[in-house]
Amino acid sequence: MIALAGACSQAGAQAQCPELTRLRSEAVEATKPMTRALMSSRCDAYVRASLAWAAAVDYARNHQDVCDISNRLLSDLEKYHLDSVTARNNVCAGRPVRPFPADVVLQ
Repeated sequence: MIALAGACSQAGAQAQCPELTRLRSEAVEATKPMTRALMSSRCDAYVRASLAWAAAVDYARNHQDVCDISNRLLSDLEKYHLDSVTARNNVCAGRPVRPFPADVVLQ
């Protein structure tokens, strides 16, 4: 899932801006412990993950030129953030992280 976020990202951006690497690593780590937890702590974990991805996106946007961050990498980070916000909203509302496929939903 999100844990592999940016695994194939540009090495140049990582070498020039270790802060981005650190922020992205923190976001990936924040997504790991969410599988088996009580509802309230799961919500808190998803909130932390979405905030961590937001920090990575903000840093990437603010340092895109200085750190030579490609539009693709920025787009990937924004997607991971959007996915984490969607998951957070679903979990905190008591819904599954992802909606069931249409053929699974009973009418």
